[in-house]
Amino acid sequence: MRRRNMLAAAAASLAAATCGPLRGDAEPEIERAIPEARVNPWGTNAFLHKEVEFWKKEKTLEMARDAGIKWIKQQFPWEEIEQGRKGEFFDQTWQKPTWEKYDEIVDLAEEFDLKLIARVDRTPLWARQPGAAPEAPPPNFADFGDFLAVLAERYKGRIAHYQLWNEPNLAHEWGNPPDPKGYVDLLRSGYQRLKEVDPSIKVLAAPLAITLERSPRAMVELDFLEEMYQHGAGAYFDIMSANAYGLEFPPIAEPDPNVLNFRRVELLRAVMERNNDSDKAVWFNEYGWNASPADMAAEKLIWRRVTEEEQAEWTVEGIRYGRSHWPWAGVFCIWYLRQVGDIPPTSSEYYFRMIDPEFTPRLVYKEVKDNSKRIK
Repeated sequence: MRRRNMLAAAAASLAAATCGPLRGDAEPEIERAIPEARVNPWGTNAFLHKEVEFWKKEKTLEMARDAGIKWIKQQFPWEEIEQGRKGEFFDQTWQKPTWEKYDEIVDLAEEFDLKLIARVDRTPLWARQPGAAPEAPPPNFADFGDFLAVLAERYKGRIAHYQLWNEPNLAHEWGNPPDPKGYVDLLRSGYQRLKEVDPSIKVLAAPLAITLERSPRAMVELDFLEEMYQHGAGAYFDIMSANAYGLEFPPIAEPDPNVLNFRRVELLRAVMERNNDSDKAVWFNEYGWNASPADMAAEKLIWRRVTEEEQAEWTVEGIRYGRSHWPWAGVFCIWYLRQVGDIPPTSSEYYFRMIDPEFTPRLVYKEVKDNSKRIK
């Protein structure tokens, strides 16, 4: 406790010296010329497509609304919706349309006045190369574009934001060694088909995993984005997605190319500005701190760890910092609201949750609820 108090005092002192008080009701005024930055910043990630019981989906979104959350990032897996073959939207196992689950999610989001950001990825078996993982892109990018067009037509006027794929700078998320040009080709196909259905749709580029690794398994996200621009990516997305994990550092810790922390996103923003793309907002796909138990094995602490008190305070202070310092920052989707029980307590990822699987709110949930009306 003494060490935590000392850290908190040091963080508060540094904040006062650099950007004024971290906490308080009044937020500094900041000009936001970018339309997609003039949005309510409170978002989170949900896994509603994995939930079986309706009441649990309903309760999850009710608690999101009650905490002041306005945006839900929700996966719409291509492989689950267009299953057996191209144009088939029927589950042969359960003998029902695959749309039923997703129609229900969209209906519930509207009922609780929540906006959806649809993450679309995972190639169905019929569209993959033989032996390829679902994370791998299809050999025919037009198949992905065709699916997006059907999805956008079905939810026209109801879902306005689509994120195309996830973390393609990691081999296990791309199914192959990272390939910036390949991702841009996929992005182009999806962007063009979505805009044909509805020009007002906003396309989010895939978030890039923050990493220092340079190998066939991973590519530093700053390098990956630079190469994306070299292959013309700037013409094919409206909003840049970013991941912003704080690891063991407080939100005011300065960015450094050799360090992974919250403000590393400023380096990503610099790549955008060097490529004349400063008129776009950055939305945060996965954001937060991990509060694994102190006795968890070090090799499991992929995201390091902080205390639950630090997790709660720093989650709010990071959003406060972004909204008062970054005129290009939009929605912060906290990782994550609640999972369905498929992530065990033995996994470090379990301890990102705002709400336990049994619906017990954690400190971070309470802190967000207490501050969501103050930070807009």
